[in-house]
Amino acid sequence: MKTQVERTEPGDIFLVCSGGLWASVTEHRITGILAAHHELRLAASLLLDRAHENGEPGPVTCLLARVAAS
Repeated sequence: MKTQVERTEPGDIFLVCSGGLWASVTEHRITGILAAHHELRLAASLLLDRAHENGEPGPVTCLLARVAAS
């Protein structure tokens, strides 16, 4: 298990995903989708679609969370 502590800012997005997403969608593409789509549900759906379009045959998991303003 790996633990990492980072300072966050309002608007930061956390991505927790399976290897199926990480292996089939480049970090650059993931960043682009997240930057282009404010609605996290849509962004997650697009990330899953991209993984399958890139040939990922198995199930893919993607969880997104945005840091809210305090």
